[in-house]
Amino acid sequence: MMNTKQLIEENNEKRKLLTEDNLKVYEDFLLYIRTDLRIAEHEGEELLLELLDHLLVGQEEGKTAENFFGKEPVSYAEELIAGLPREKKRKMIPFTLSQIFNSLGWFGFVLGFIYLILPSFAEVRADVTLGNLLVIALAVMFFTGFGVNIIFKLVRSTLFKEKKAKRQAYWKAGFWGAGSFAIIMLFSWLSPDFGPVVSFEWWIYLAFGGVSLLVSKVLKRLSN
Repeated sequence: MMNTKQLIEENNEKRKLLTEDNLKVYEDFLLYIRTDLRIAEHEGEELLLELLDHLLVGQEEGKTAENFFGKEPVSYAEELIAGLPREKKRKMIPFTLSQIFNSLGWFGFVLGFIYLILPSFAEVRADVTLGNLLVIALAVMFFTGFGVNIIFKLVRSTLFKEKKAKRQAYWKAGFWGAGSFAIIMLFSWLSPDFGPVVSFEWWIYLAFGGVSLLVSKVLKRLSN
């Protein structure tokens, strides 16, 4: 029995055998399944590989992906999803935490580069209160946890659609990311200073970012 990683690797190889038109439809179907956080990942990958095998057989017989998935692929996908087991919460927690640490990591890198570069052009206050940093961290965690679901829904809304509809969804995802970052910075600016005052060098923020990204990768592997 193949594990999840092996299923994904075999899927990646077999997809190369699809025609361009069939590949486009199948990859939309694949994303629709993979971005549904309710589905147990291993069983979802087994289903995707089974569907790919059937599609390849049909392709040899001259059938298209539209013949296979029908004219309403979303409805067909939802029927299949209804029969799949749900992902266990204990597997969802590492995935969600991996996204949170990923965001904290990149935020640490942003702060590190700000404190590295900005002092060359303007006076920058190096000291900060731990309370203020806590508010920022909590804001990042909240928007990341909430944002994963939002972005996945936006991605799913682009599938099986024309390019124009996809571009609109991508713009929405971009606005969500930029808006979330702006709100986090606003929290940082408006939140009152409280707690002990500390002063961190720029490299400490970069080190924190690197460690957070490493933790994110470890948690992602655990979720798989």
